[in-house]
Amino acid sequence: MKKVTVEQRVSGVLVAVLVGLSIFLSPLLNLIPNSVLFGVFLYMGAVGAVGIQFLERVIHFFIPVKHHYNVPYVKEVPTWKMHLYTLVQIAVMVVLWVVKGSKVSICFPFILLCLIPIRFFVFPRIFSSKELQALDGVAPPPSDGDEPDFYEEAHNIRSPSVYEDDEGGKDLLYKESCRL
Repeated sequence: MKKVTVEQRVSGVLVAVLVGLSIFLSPLLNLIPNSVLFGVFLYMGAVGAVGIQFLERVIHFFIPVKHHYNVPYVKEVPTWKMHLYTLVQIAVMVVLWVVKGSKVSICFPFILLCLIPIRFFVFPRIFSSKELQALDGVAPPPSDGDEPDFYEEAHNIRSPSVYEDDEGGKDLLYKESCRL
């Protein structure tokens, strides 16, 4: 039996309608204390920061190498190169922030465009293509020997691969995406 993906847009429409209705609910929303709203947004920001590779690489500056996370960019890239890449990103972010806050802020888009040649012509001289893929967060294609996730490990179970159909072959949609 083939897996069938049924697309639904109800969630997106429902969110859009609720956001639109919030205009009419402003008297009710004004009853919520600002500190509660700030706390909700702070929580959302903190939870959203989990899993951002840049922040994880900044944390790697402060922890010993033996305690680094078991992720592709740590496995594939030497530590000093990973730190160099992170320092360049921090420097670029500082330059963009300074430009944005100065009188030459009109040049902000030009400065952003200048980053493209740096990425495509300077970085390949320092990093290998495999290292750049790992640092850019390009996920390798899934393999049949994919590691189980935390839940599967904790409960000693193994789920079938998402990319396999009932006949044990690769899913047609996955085959098509790999050909592109």
